[in-house]
Amino acid sequence: MLRHKLPSTNSLFTFEVVARLGSFSSAARELNVTQPAVSRSINSLESHLGYPLFVRHGRWIDLTHNGERLFRTTSTSFNAINETLREISKQHESHEKVSISMSTTAVNFWFIPRMQNFRLNFPAVSLDFRMFENDVDAMAKDADLCIRLSDPKEGNTQRWPFAEERILALCSSEYLMEYGSFDEPKKGRLHTVLEAPNQRYTLDEYAHATGRPILSSHQSITFSDYSSIIQAAIKGQGIALGWVPEVSQMIIEGSLIPACTQVVKTGRRYHVLASNLTPMRPLIEDIRDWLIKEMRSDSTAINSALRARMIDFGTA
Repeated sequence: MLRHKLPSTNSLFTFEVVARLGSFSSAARELNVTQPAVSRSINSLESHLGYPLFVRHGRWIDLTHNGERLFRTTSTSFNAINETLREISKQHESHEKVSISMSTTAVNFWFIPRMQNFRLNFPAVSLDFRMFENDVDAMAKDADLCIRLSDPKEGNTQRWPFAEERILALCSSEYLMEYGSFDEPKKGRLHTVLEAPNQRYTLDEYAHATGRPILSSHQSITFSDYSSIIQAAIKGQGIALGWVPEVSQMIIEGSLIPACTQVVKTGRRYHVLASNLTPMRPLIEDIRDWLIKEMRSDSTAINSALRARMIDFGTA
């Protein structure tokens, strides 16, 4: 067996380095040992094998014929071992877990569309979403980051501005063509209102805030889940209120368009939140910055999309 033909496996590693660099002193520097230690290891290997591997010329060395054969084999083998270990290491790479608390709608319609971008930026991160239904719910316990509407008076939290809350009446382009706008429905057409039973802001309140007439006659479809309301609006089933930033991706893509030229600015803000009871990991800081950068990019794109429709969305 191989171990019986070598004084030690370390001598084979030393031989490969000396042969590759062509110098005992250079090999000593790479191996972080003394030059005499390298010489002793090579002498021991040659003595054990019974033939020389190098021809010494003072400070210079050359490989013998047997030395060249052994170097080719060791070099190829070590490279193969190194590549195998690299692949195994990559497969078993420890993924750092990061928990993010967001509303179900924000996860489905804001985060998931940019998941590929997140993975490109953070390939070794395993995400754990702590989802809630109401965007004013308390921060999920132990979540690394949370995105929601927040009160500056809340304690034990750090906060960074994410987006101003803005509310629009939205529908699909097909619905708008068939039924008309929110405040000017086409003759003979009744609008369909898509809403939730306990929606904290209704289309009637939106109409009042924007100075538009309340829909005195309309049909309605009620959903207990806001994500279903947005899906129905995308499919052309009616008009729904949309909260930015949660629906920003659909506005940018054009799957939802304004059903009215007015935007309600509530004066409240979404923030990225984190507990101030424990130090923030550098990775969490990077993800926080990525989230804010993504929303800033969204704001620019939304402004362009809405101004193209003569709607002043303002700045984020």
